[in-house]
Amino acid sequence: MKTKNIIACLFLLFATQAVSAQNNAETLIRLIVDQMKSHKNIEMAFNYQINAEGQTSDAQQGKAWLQGEAYKVEMVEQQMISDGETIWTYLIEDEEVMVSNAEDGADNTPLKLLTSLDQSYVATLAGIDEKGNATIELANPKGQYRRVTLRANVGKFAIQGLDVYMEDGTKLILTINEMKFDQNLDEKFFTFDTKAHPNVDVIDMR
Repeated sequence: MKTKNIIACLFLLFATQAVSAQNNAETLIRLIVDQMKSHKNIEMAFNYQINAEGQTSDAQQGKAWLQGEAYKVEMVEQQMISDGETIWTYLIEDEEVMVSNAEDGADNTPLKLLTSLDQSYVATLAGIDEKGNATIELANPKGQYRRVTLRANVGKFAIQGLDVYMEDGTKLILTINEMKFDQNLDEKFFTFDTKAHPNVDVIDMR
């Protein structure tokens, strides 16, 4: 089905009362995830804030890349890098990098969450405005992230932001400013370069 036809059908789904809010949301989530998976890789520029115990931190900038099972997240205080087998968590101020196996269960970040929304979460449409900007509530009581509020544009199948609710009650607020696709990334891009950080203490937790 051509993109224009898909968009037209999706707007029809949202407009008709015969289809439930849950079905509408699940349709949109599947289309968003399929669109993301259709690319070789994704690059995102975002702002993030952390809300803990009723206090919200100042907004900080970050960048992230996702390619298959590999990912890289750059934030002010830390970097998280994975080639799909190994995870490096680099604490910049402490000059420490912790190394762990992806299969140990630590390979679960808000970035990876984006490509599993259609598998793990029950989605319900909370609202959609006249510009096609939708708010979707996603629930996964048994997961690390119990609840996610997703903001997305229906016409572009583009994610605009996420509010991710952790097990401990902390909320991560992500606003996506820009997304790029199919970048030419070096094969070592998704690994931590110890030679470039000679003073970093490597803590191998494998």
